[in-house]
Amino acid sequence: MKIIIFSTDTKHHTYFINKIAEYAVPFDICSVIYERKKLVKSYPTGPFWEREEGEFEEKFFEEVDRELKVNKKMVEVHSVNSKHLVKYIESLNPDLGISFGTGIIKPYIYNIPKYGTINVHRGAIKDYRGLDSDLWALYDKKFDKLNVTIHYIDENLDTGDVLDEQNCPLDKIQELYEIKYYTTCLATRMVLKLLSRFQSEGKLKGTKQKKLGKYYSAMPTDKKWEAQNNFDIEKGRRYNG
Repeated sequence: MKIIIFSTDTKHHTYFINKIAEYAVPFDICSVIYERKKLVKSYPTGPFWEREEGEFEEKFFEEVDRELKVNKKMVEVHSVNSKHLVKYIESLNPDLGISFGTGIIKPYIYNIPKYGTINVHRGAIKDYRGLDSDLWALYDKKFDKLNVTIHYIDENLDTGDVLDEQNCPLDKIQELYEIKYYTTCLATRMVLKLLSRFQSEGKLKGTKQKKLGKYYSAMPTDKKWEAQNNFDIEKGRRYNG
């Protein structure tokens, strides 16, 4: 069974890809498509705690090989929707696509794999679609909505059938800049479990979303500080309680 992965060149994504390559036997990662395009909004979204987040990832991913274990099969593009990718992906004849961290993928790309393409969504998809879902949950003081959802990609954003959804407990996270580390580790375990199921059953059947969550765009910097404040207050309440 052949997998193609759509992602970006960051250390936590490298961790994810290498763990899939190491443990998802007998699946073969036939290619990794790295998207270079950066999200640019008309309002400020940072800087926030990018430096602290990077230092935390370096500490906890220090044993991770920064080079992809499938490095010879890596392709860098401006956008995962580049038309010249179509023939390349078709030539690989992948069985399943996995998306983690790219922009919206168009149907002429995500439909190429035989069994479709699944996406890692950092958030409770039934409540928060789009970007910064974990931060929007903290902004709304929904501390039990720090979830990771794996779902199929379809023609709309974050509306595909759900394959798995699990919670990342707030009590595990000491500082807000740690959240990407913990959700990446959780997402990795979830995808490996799904691939094991795929191997044994020969398919991945999801559950149709009965309720579509509200769409959220990238969180402005001022609202990130409010999310941080809500996080600090809740952590203090739990610690002192």
